[in-house]
Amino acid sequence: MALFAAALLTLATLSAPSPTRTPAPDPGAGALSAVNAARARAGAAPLSENATLDRVAQASAERVANARTVEEADGAGKDIGKRVTAAGYGHRRVVEIVLIGDGDLPARLARLRDSDPETFADVVAPDYQDLGFGRAEGASGTVRTLVFGLSLSGEFTERAAALGDLRAVRADMLARVNGARAANRLPPLLENPSLDAAAQNHAEDMIRRSYYAHDSPDGSTVMERVRRVGYPAAAVGENIGEGQATAAEVFDGWMKSPKHRDHILSLTLREIGIGVAFGKNGRGYEIVWVQDFATPR
Repeated sequence: MALFAAALLTLATLSAPSPTRTPAPDPGAGALSAVNAARARAGAAPLSENATLDRVAQASAERVANARTVEEADGAGKDIGKRVTAAGYGHRRVVEIVLIGDGDLPARLARLRDSDPETFADVVAPDYQDLGFGRAEGASGTVRTLVFGLSLSGEFTERAAALGDLRAVRADMLARVNGARAANRLPPLLENPSLDAAAQNHAEDMIRRSYYAHDSPDGSTVMERVRRVGYPAAAVGENIGEGQATAAEVFDGWMKSPKHRDHILSLTLREIGIGVAFGKNGRGYEIVWVQDFATPR
């Protein structure tokens, strides 16, 4: 799992802290509105507020506000990846920005943009979908923490979004199959609705029952599944793939595998069905692909 984490501390001289108090709301726009306004000006999509990231950000703000030294404050802003994981936010990417000083949040963000463009890039980065915000008052002034995150579910939804148009996915895959066959002077395969159904049923079953195999947990084979949907198969073949987010990606992998390539370039298999399914199961966030090939009696 890739993890990207960083922290910025804009620190004034720290003295003995006063007790952290509940802050008054930021004047003007709230934190989410202020950040999303900055993102809109940069052409980035808005973020959503995340309650778990809010709790992490608030705890961080309070630790920084109560720090007695610069070193202690700097340490309070570390290990953001571990802290969000411990709080229950499974993430692909996360970053925390800590701002200390006066001025409302829009003004602080504008100052950050001008003084530290590299860190400000995280505020407007397209990689993130969620935001957590914390604020506390300490001896050195107002502490604001912004935690930007891309959750595992958010990343998965983003990757799988284009797969919802099954008709388009099948057309893309069929074009790739028949393009490869044409390049090898083979006739095109015909898409068959019954084979589509058999392939889709198997893909969805693998998601639903958390397995990845040609034979289903009850022992049914591709031949049995194809005949079950009413296709009078004399010969069958099957390719399956796991994890790829596009037809291009999974097709390229199949073409590099001799056994899968043999099915795609078969001299005897004449028709094809295509299935793809995605979701979360006992194996995690899954995308699975199925090609069912057959020749009727």
